[in-house]
Amino acid sequence: MSAAIPAPRTSRGWSFPRRLALVPIGLYALVLVALPNLLLIVYSLWGMEEGRLVRSLSLDNYLDILGSRVPRELLLRTILTALGAALLATLVAYPMAWFVVRRLSRARLLVLILVVVPLWISYLVRVYAWKIILGDQGVINTALTGIGVLDEPLGFLLYSRFAVFLTLTYVSIPFVFVAAYAALERIPKPLFEAAADGGASPWRTFTTVVWPLSRQGAAIGFALALLICVGDYLTPALVGGMDGTMFGNLIVSEFGLANDWPRGAALSILMLLSTGLLLALVARITRTEGVLE
Repeated sequence: MSAAIPAPRTSRGWSFPRRLALVPIGLYALVLVALPNLLLIVYSLWGMEEGRLVRSLSLDNYLDILGSRVPRELLLRTILTALGAALLATLVAYPMAWFVVRRLSRARLLVLILVVVPLWISYLVRVYAWKIILGDQGVINTALTGIGVLDEPLGFLLYSRFAVFLTLTYVSIPFVFVAAYAALERIPKPLFEAAADGGASPWRTFTTVVWPLSRQGAAIGFALALLICVGDYLTPALVGGMDGTMFGNLIVSEFGLANDWPRGAALSILMLLSTGLLLALVARITRTEGVLE
């Protein structure tokens, strides 16, 4: 009598250890993601009367915001600035990552450290450093006036949209670089040799091999940069002035100075929805079928 052969385990059944491993993830998603956003939605449907919170559900906050010119303009300005800064950061960081992966060997670790080092420094310090660089008595204006190129400092460098755009781009570059580097490093080297043996030019190799296999990494870096830029309120406050005010500053003022939490919550929900649509569009455009593992 032959021994019975045990049936192969299928992926349909979840063992107890695997289910137990999902508990921390589920608690994180519930406590730190779902509940705060649910509370934000509820608050956005409430109102304020004479400084007191009115717990009656309505869409008045959303209707008032969408009917006002200033919030709409600030939201559009924020989205365009964030998209521009994230795109420029990607255009700078992706070639940097490509150069490090393909051209450097011994100095690769040193370059990686130099790129990531700014992330070890306080965000406030990095932004404030640009305030010093771009100021009337900053490094740029002092150098240009010192060598006689300018008679007076350039006023648009600080407290302007340009200052916000430049600072956000600088802050975003390390995040895009790390994501792009991780994607480029995973591309098997034999693919480059096969492309060269097939007579493909460097540009042809990039468009048919490198970019299809690394564009998801570039998209992840772009998405990280976009999230950082669209929700930042510290950079506009330090280097933007009135001309560089963004949507995040409006949200902070509603929660803080105005003490209107329902309106601030409604503004936050609108930003979340706008950012979510942008990220969904990026994911749709950069989706890759059959990426090598």
